[in-house]
Parts: sequence; structure tokens; C-alpha cells
Amino acid sequence: MKKLIISGLAFIMVFFTSCERVSSQENQQGTAENRIANTAMRTENPLGIPLPSEISSTETVCILLRHAEKENFGTDPNLTSAGKLRADELKRLLENVHIDNIYTTPYNRTRQTASPLAVSKGITIKEYTPATTIAATQLFINSILAQNQGKVVVIVGHSNTVPDMVKVLSNNTLNVTISETQFDNIFITKNSATAGSVFAVQKKYGQSTP
Repeated sequence: MKKLIISGLAFIMVFFTSCERVSSQENQQGTAENRIANTAMRTENPLGIPLPSEISSTETVCILLRHAEKENFGTDPNLTSAGKLRADELKRLLENVHIDNIYTTPYNRTRQTASPLAVSKGITIKEYTPATTIAATQLFINSILAQNQGKVVVIVGHSNTVPDMVKVLSNNTLNVTISETQFDNIFITKNSATAGSVFAVQKKYGQSTP
């Protein structure tokens, strides 16, 4: 009888030890799979733009940037070869990001910056008139947020307009300046119709500029 009990206890101990090993292996496998998934996500979305599942029906994500490098002649200059490369880099960075609308001012340099991205996404660019005052900027941003709840938008502007848009979207928490030689800044904001600014971050993309 004692031998049977001891044998039974030994079997139970072996069984649970085996189960623990399997559970540990499954946990390790799950952790490894999560690491691989997170790495893939960072590779496919290096700027960390929120996914559609991370944006509520009352929130709007804005991706703001100045136009790429432009020629130094003419009243409505085109992009330089470096600017065209930057426009292609923008398209590559946002290749796996869901975009709903793209806005640019009615100038060659902003349209050409957004054009490769717009073509790749099958989106028609919407033009806007650049604001000249902070009050006008506030009205423009209010309109963008009202028309794009639950959406992701790209806004291409200028060195003297993007900072004000970022300031409004960040509720004055992100105050930046963009010099005439800077083209590598990109800003990501998330706003809620009920809670206001959720977050605002500044990042870099493409070839570094002074």
C-alpha cells in the first residue's frame, strides 16, 4: 500500500514538474513572439504613429512638417534634388501608417513634399491658406480637428507656420522654432475633442540639417 502511495505521489510530482516546464516554455515563447511583433511594428512604423485601434472616435492624430529643401530662386520654387529625396523618405516612413487626409499650402514646395506620399496612399491633397496670426491658426486647427475625428492627417506647412500649429495642438506645451536651414523636423500630436491635447512630440526624419 505504501509503495502504491509513494509511486502515486512520485507520478504527481513528475506530472506537475512537466506542466511547469511546458508553461514556462509557453511563457518564454509568448514573450519572444511579443518581442518579435514589437520589433516588426517599430520597423514598419519607425515614427510610432498611433494605430487606428489606438485612436478613439473623438481623437485626431496630426503629423506636421515643414516642406522639404527648396530651390533658392523664383517666387514659387520647386524642391531641390535633396528635397525630392526627403519627400520620398517621408513616403517610406509612413508607408505602413494609415493616413486619412493630407493638407498642404498652395505652393510647389509643400505640394511636392506631400505628393509621393499622397500618390502612394491614393489620397487627393487638400489645400489650405497658411495662417498669418495665432488666432487664424487656432481657427484652422479647430477646423482640422472637427473634420477629422478618429482620423490621422498629415499637414505640410512652412518654417513660420508649423511652430504655431504645433503650439496650438500641444496646448502651448511644445514651443519650437524652425530655422531657414532646418527641414528634418516632424511633429506628431494627438488631440481629443473632450480632453484637448493628449500628447505632442518632436522627432527627426531623413537627412539631418543644421
